[in-house]
Amino acid sequence: MKTPLLTLLLIITSFVLGQNGIILTDKNLGESFTKKASLLEDKGHLLYVNDILLMESEFKPCENDVEKIQFTSSTFWVKFKVTNSSSYNHFILETARPITDKVILYEVKNREVVSVQKNGDYIPFRLKPILHRKSLFPIDLEINETKEYLIRLDSDGENIRLPLIINHNIAFYENDNTDLFFNGFYYGFLLLVSFLYFFFYIGSRDRSLLYYSIYVLSIFLLQFTLDGFAAQFIFTESLFLKEVSIVIHTGLSPIFFLLYVREYVKVIKQIKIWNRAYLSGIIILCFIILLTFIRGRVHEIAYPLINIATFITLLVVAFSMVLTFSKRRKVSIFFVIAIITLLVGAILYILSNLNIIKNQFIELYALKIGSALEVLFLSLAMGNKLRDLQLDKEKAQLESLESLEEKNKLIDNQNEMLETQVKERTEELEFQKEQVLEKNKEIIDSINYAKRLQNALIPPLEAVKKIKEELFVLFQPKDIVSGDFYWITETTTSYEDRPNSKRLLFTAADCTGHGVPGAFISIIGLNIFNQTLKEKTVNDPAQALDFLNKEVYNTVNKHKDRFNEGVIKDGMDLAICSINMETLELEFSGAKNPLYIIRDKELIELKGDKQPIGYSDKVTPFSLQKFTLKKGDMVYSSTDGYPDHFGGPKGKKFKYKPFKDLLISISNESTEKQKELLAQKFEDWKGNLEQLDDVCVVGVRI
Repeated sequence: MKTPLLTLLLIITSFVLGQNGIILTDKNLGESFTKKASLLEDKGHLLYVNDILLMESEFKPCENDVEKIQFTSSTFWVKFKVTNSSSYNHFILETARPITDKVILYEVKNREVVSVQKNGDYIPFRLKPILHRKSLFPIDLEINETKEYLIRLDSDGENIRLPLIINHNIAFYENDNTDLFFNGFYYGFLLLVSFLYFFFYIGSRDRSLLYYSIYVLSIFLLQFTLDGFAAQFIFTESLFLKEVSIVIHTGLSPIFFLLYVREYVKVIKQIKIWNRAYLSGIIILCFIILLTFIRGRVHEIAYPLINIATFITLLVVAFSMVLTFSKRRKVSIFFVIAIITLLVGAILYILSNLNIIKNQFIELYALKIGSALEVLFLSLAMGNKLRDLQLDKEKAQLESLESLEEKNKLIDNQNEMLETQVKERTEELEFQKEQVLEKNKEIIDSINYAKRLQNALIPPLEAVKKIKEELFVLFQPKDIVSGDFYWITETTTSYEDRPNSKRLLFTAADCTGHGVPGAFISIIGLNIFNQTLKEKTVNDPAQALDFLNKEVYNTVNKHKDRFNEGVIKDGMDLAICSINMETLELEFSGAKNPLYIIRDKELIELKGDKQPIGYSDKVTPFSLQKFTLKKGDMVYSSTDGYPDHFGGPKGKKFKYKPFKDLLISISNESTEKQKELLAQKFEDWKGNLEQLDDVCVVGVRI
């Protein structure tokens, strides 16, 4: 009886070990042992590990080398035993996808948890038990030792892929280096193409190049995230970005693919109904991307929706290409092959995600191989487009060159006509110039003659010096003739109490305007001044101004009714001074202008009446002021040309106070030196500015 029972016990044990026990040998390391494990689904997330340890009978055996669970938000528990019959002690367990949210490994002994290791997308990279992009756990087993493990898997809607690959440390990293090499080649190729065509876009501004560049970059980001590199190098701490990045990158790829195809094939112009389909697909994909930001059930359904929408998008592109060919529109053969390659790879990948195709190689590499080949063929197609763009550019340049040559010929003809016209016009202008020069010469000659007349009336300084040695006149007309003038003479008054009293008379007068108009008034004024010397009723400066005002007004308005021009209000401002050189008595009268007396560096100002000469024949008689001078006093009469002139660093007026200060500062100098200093200061202040008014300053030393 014992033998049959023992045989039965061995058969049962063998069966149990065959179903649930993983026996590691040197030959089977690196394989997936998923079929040796069992699986339990917790749809409500209600069970804890202690509950699971009491539910051994609820587990169901796994049926595939890589068990796959389509889009789900359930919690799954995996149970398996491992017996070490190999020659190694330290192993690495690889399980779940890198993007699985939570992967927790429990080591169980006698239905009690003895150790816990956590991994997955929700775990910060620095806290992973092995700092690697994949979900890895270190396992230590002595030779012939058996251990029991539980794995908890949580997902927020993504599908779960369950390999149970156990390998010793050295072999794992050797294989991983090979994976890194091919991944590096793959990602480097995508980045190179993306950046290369982005620079092509900058050079050509063709939007299809830009969309293609971003599309390739989005493929890079999608694969980079699926392989766990994004969590390792980019989203190391941000759990939220890890959570939404898959749907975002999965959606961006078809969005920019649609934009690229739409621009490349010119769907907008050729097939309007498909253009609307493309735009609708873009809007739907954008809407699904927004759904992933809403936590809960909405976020969970975003995963299957984005895969379905992408699948439909690819079908739309395929049908639009068929329609394009049916209408015999020219499309690059490389573009067609690229679209077919992408469709095959993407459809296989999506069908694998939807658990319709159950093949590990297709699941792992279909999208990568398809996208790599697609990018390769699209790059060739884009290369052809760049060549076509270059040919079009060269053709346009040739046409532009031919057009330019025609324009140059036209310009040459026009230039010849213009040269003829210019020559004729130049001859005409030369004739007009000669006429203008002749007229100008006549005008200048007339003005010079007027200057000679004016100079004949203004006493020369040589004659003045004979009257009074110590005096100066700074006289700088703006134009050939001047509106300012000076008048210096010696006369004898006929006062009854002072018969035959000799006096020095001088003035600096400012007529209305400057140049020729001012010169006419100055000639009138000088004539009248000379008349005052013969007029017996004029014996002091005030009487001279009254006589001057009446005569100037009558002279300029003598025939006003004849020409219907009305009253002419042209006249002059001046200060007239009379000095008895024996008694040093000074008499002064002014029409708006003052007289300055400087004694011992102090300035005394005798102000004139506030009325000009020649504006009206009915004015208040001018007032007479008297002042007793001393030897060494300086007496100055000036027009407003000097203090009102613009200049200096800010282009402003010189003003009267600085003018008075200047007179004070030079008053002790000789009269010739004073004239020189005044002239130099005026030139320095004026600088490069144009002289705007006539300047006249008379100074007399007592």
